Amino acid sequence: MPATSPAADRAADLAVDRGAADRCPGVLRLAEAADGYLARIRLPGGLIEAGQMRMLARLAGEFGDGRVELTSRGNVQLRALAAGAAGPLTEELTRAGLLPSLSHDRVRNVLASPLAGLDGSPDLTGIVRALDAALCARPRLAELPGRFLFAVDDGRGDVAGLGADVTARVGTDGTVVNGLAIPGRGSADEVVAVMLACAEVFLDEAAAQGGTAWRIADLTDGDERVHAAVAARLGLAAATQPTPAVSQAPSRPVGLVGPDGTAAVLLAPLGRLTSAQLTWLAGQVTRRPARITPWRSVVVPDLPDAARTLGEAARLGFGVDAASPWLRLTACAGRPGCASALADVQADAAEFGARWPDRIVHVSGCARHCGRPAATQIDVTATSQGYQVAGV
Repeated sequence: MPATSPAADRAADLAVDRGAADRCPGVLRLAEAADGYLARIRLPGGLIEAGQMRMLARLAGEFGDGRVELTSRGNVQLRALAAGAAGPLTEELTRAGLLPSLSHDRVRNVLASPLAGLDGSPDLTGIVRALDAALCARPRLAELPGRFLFAVDDGRGDVAGLGADVTARVGTDGTVVNGLAIPGRGSADEVVAVMLACAEVFLDEAAAQGGTAWRIADLTDGDERVHAAVAARLGLAAATQPTPAVSQAPSRPVGLVGPDGTAAVLLAPLGRLTSAQLTWLAGQVTRRPARITPWRSVVVPDLPDAARTLGEAARLGFGVDAASPWLRLTACAGRPGCASALADVQADAAEFGARWPDRIVHVSGCARHCGRPAATQIDVTATSQGYQVAGV
């Protein structure tokens, strides 16, 4: 590997730039934590190939603490990195296809229904891939804040209820984007055009309102203004069918799924995988990529022997059924990884999960509640006086 390259030089310049207003971490701009630096690697739609998994497992061991974190946006993170890791990471991830644009690194935030196309619903892979490519191809959209979020929902409402700025609901009877109906079935390119028009209008409105908005919800009358402007620009009408209700606690499937049971949803303990677990997962991926879910699990399609895979996963520490404590339990990094944390929540989380096995429990090391799922029912927060519990 060459000592330097344009990509590596730029990564080195940006790696420790903590003065920018938008501090969402990425690959080029690492976030400083108590245990070193953190890199967040975007996986639009949570999609990840076997070779990419093996590469991440290796990088976690070479540059980090040997673990890969799964995030609530279906992305992955490497922790305990040295400040100079951004350059080598940039080179490796670019070759693996995980960093297609230096300028758009932190804005490739795309959720998608993890089981789409596996249980009779529409497959969303084409839309997700087209959205990512078109997003990276528009220079202006690199100005989007790192918190701006897209979602592509297959009609079941699982990711439509996660607070995305731009949501496409793709159904057998048509597609609706932020309340605007796309005529007919709507091709991937048509859906993407409407979604990106919403993002461009957000930038227009944000600039007109002072340029401080992170999300559409931060704008004055944001939803209405974006809806009206995109409708006028593209000649679209409001959807005539009411938007389906979204559950506040969407179903979290685990174990074998699909009509023929050839796909598996495997739970990562507290959303963290060791290099060995990730390498094993890579060996299970065949025809289609795996999918990281917003609930910090991994969907593996097209298993030739699903029952055997499930048994191996259980022996390796994955959660494989509804009795698993990892189904409804999450926690932030806590001590010693985070300087703001007041407790080692990773060590304490299992005890809290056991108290409320039928509730969605999140344990936070401080009042910032990093990584807390929107559907959290029991909120456990470390304070200087001990843990406080809300939602009981």
